[in-house]
Order: sequence, then C-alpha cells, then structure tokens
Amino acid sequence: MEPVDHTFKLAKFLAQLKYEHLPEDVIAQAKRSILNSLGCGLGSSRAPPVEKVIETVLTSDSSSGQCTILGRSERACQDTAALVNGVALTAADYDDTHLRTVIHPSGTPLAALLSWAQVHHLSGRDFILAFVAGVEAQCAVGNALGPSHYKDGWHITGTTGHFGAAAAIAKALNLDSAQYAAALGHAASMAGGIRAMFGTDTKTLHMGRGAQNGILAAKLAAHGFGSCDRPIESWLRLVSTTVVEGELSALADEGDWQILQNTFKPYPCGIVIHPLIDGCLEAYEHFHSMEQGEESFCERIVSIDVVVNPQCVRLCSVRHPKNGLETIFSLYHGCAVALVCGRAGPAEFSDYIASENVQVASARDRVNVRTDGEVRDDEAYLTIKYERPGETGVLESSFHIEHATGSLARPMTVEQLQRKFLDQASPVLGGDNAERTIKACWKLEDMDDIADLANALGP
Repeated sequence: MEPVDHTFKLAKFLAQLKYEHLPEDVIAQAKRSILNSLGCGLGSSRAPPVEKVIETVLTSDSSSGQCTILGRSERACQDTAALVNGVALTAADYDDTHLRTVIHPSGTPLAALLSWAQVHHLSGRDFILAFVAGVEAQCAVGNALGPSHYKDGWHITGTTGHFGAAAAIAKALNLDSAQYAAALGHAASMAGGIRAMFGTDTKTLHMGRGAQNGILAAKLAAHGFGSCDRPIESWLRLVSTTVVEGELSALADEGDWQILQNTFKPYPCGIVIHPLIDGCLEAYEHFHSMEQGEESFCERIVSIDVVVNPQCVRLCSVRHPKNGLETIFSLYHGCAVALVCGRAGPAEFSDYIASENVQVASARDRVNVRTDGEVRDDEAYLTIKYERPGETGVLESSFHIEHATGSLARPMTVEQLQRKFLDQASPVLGGDNAERTIKACWKLEDMDDIADLANALGP
C-alpha cells in the first residue's frame, strides 16, 4: 500500500481553498494578525538589524524597485523588500505567536505577500485568502514537527516560515495542486534557522530570508520546476524525531483553523516571559500603592523567586543581556524592568536599558528561577522577599499569574491591538496616517488593490 502523500493532500486543500470558504472569525483573525504585524514592522523600521540589511542590499548600484520598505522612504524590488520587511517584522520580537508550536506565523507570509501584492495588484480578498493559506501551511508543518524540533535547537519560525511564504505566494499565483506541492517541496530544500542565533541579528534574518525564499519557491513551481513526492515528509524526518505526519492533513477541512490559535503580544519579548512580566507589574502596583517610592522599594528587594515552565528557561535564559536584542530572550530582564520601571514596552527592551540602567541590572541579579513542568507556558508564580524600614526580618509577598495577558485565555482586545499599533506606527507615519491604516485593515476585504495600502506604509 502506497504511503499517503501528505504534502500533496495539504497542497490540494490549499489550492482549492476559496475566499468564500473562510469563516467570518477566520477573516477577522486574519485582519487582526495583519494589523498587529504591520505595526511591529513599522515600529522596527529603524532597528539596527534593519539598518544593516538595508546598507547591505540597497547599494548604489542596485536596481531600484516599486515596493515599499515599511516605515522608510527607500523602495526596493519585490524580493529585496520581502527580505527587509521580514527582518523588520520580527526585529523586536513583538510579533504574534501560535502557542501550540511557538511559531510567529504572520510575519513570513505577510512580508512575502506585501511586496508581491504591490507588484501584482492583488485585491483585499485575494490578499486575505493567500495570507490565511500561508499561516495554515506554516502551522500545519509546525504541528507535524512535534516537540523535539525546538528542543533540539531549531528555530521553528525560521524553518517553517519558508513553507508559509511559499504557500501564500502559491495561492496568490493560483497554482494547481501539483504546482502547489512543488512549491512546498522547494521550500523544504531551503528551510532553516537555529535557536543559537537568538539575541543576534541573524535571528531576524530567518524571517526575512524565509519570505524571500518563499517567493522564489512559488515562482519556480509556476514555471514547472519539479520536486519530489512527499517532500515535507522527507524533510520532517530529517529535522525532528517526534514527527506526526498526519498533522499535515489536520487542516481547516476538519474545522481546525490554526489561525484562530494565534495570539498577540503585549510585551516585546519572548512570549514565555509574559506571565512573569504580568506578575512583576502587579507587584509594582501593589508596592507602589503602599506609599513607598519605587526607587527605594527596589533597593529593599532581597530576592525575586519565580517558578515557571521549563520552556521559559530553555528559550529566555540570558542573565546579563548586553543589548536590546538579548533582552528579548532574558526572563531576568523582563522581571527587572517591570519592577523598576512599572512598564515593559519597546523602550524598556532597548540597548540603553540593557547596558546603562544600574537599577535594572541590580534587579536582574536578584531573580532566582525554579522550573516546574506542571506550570503552564502562560502561567507563573512569584515570591518577592523584601525589607521594610523600621521592621526586622525579611517580609514576602506572593503573586500567581494563572494566564498571561495576550494568551488564548486572556487575549488582547481590539482596543489594545489598536493602541499597540498606534504606539509603534504613529511616530513613523504620523497619527492621522496611522489611524487611516487601522481603518483600512478592518476593511481589507473591500480594497480593490493592496498597493494602495502598501504605498501608504512609508513615512
């Protein structure tokens, strides 16, 4: 009996998917995901990794293009814009998360689609459809990988993003099932990304290169460039020891839309740190309300003892971050800025706070971590031990975050998403243009040409 070709089954489902097949909640979630990611890209338009990539690829002898680079006046060709925008979308690690796999599912297909749509004038409906196809494909591959892939050191957004971008562009090209499967096969030969790069510029390249390669994979397939049978299955067995091939076919034809499992971040750092930040912000408010100055209180903290899921330590264990990129992967820094500053926004995860703020550095040193596999990823326990003037001994206060802000159990509201977008986009686009962009995203399905939106995303 011939083995099931799960790659082809996935490709056939996506190739036959129509906008009319998308439930209303899937369309709404797609628009939320697009708005959230565009805000992240605009907010990081001047981030160091973006500047370095632009200096590298937009040389004086390079050909100019028509595609927008988010938040910047420069223009680029389709492939180069996808690369740069992919880097920007993930530079601050403020992007969305598919919690089951810890994939950031929107950025790679969106970076590929934005430049593609600008050149080929996709309608809003076609754009949403292609975006959903990309997210579903990427998460299907992520589900099939099983837990060993991430634990063994692969960066799952980097490896699966190539499939997401290829699937999105294949849908935009209206490829048939065989061509679609070939595009996914080409992506399998390009996919890569390792966790060792967390905290470095290279980590951002995983998304940018995935977007760029996804365009190439789909274009090759459209021109008859051949691939093998069952390419995703072959790739899965190479990069994971806990493969569940059947997950590739566990798609929306069974009512299991993966985009509905997507979540949005209130803090620009690894999502596993978020319950700790929630707890420390709660502690900040608690102690601040006791009429004790925040500065003097922080000086009296003896220890910050936390209990988290092992994944938090596995992914975010940088004790002494030297720059903003490293703070993203530091649970110690997340706790410290929440307690010292009473905030945990982009400014608190900057190069300056990482290296120059003495109070934050001191608070990081007082964080003690214990892991417990029974604690969920979105849960944390904190005990803060401190001294109080005029009293002997060490006092303590405990906090339990059952579900972090931004989790599926406590999702960010539309109002919070809009505020997050405005906070990042307004300094770049101006307040009025940022407001207009929000309105355009909520009415994306009515747009005749996505180029109108893309053109408005420069300063």
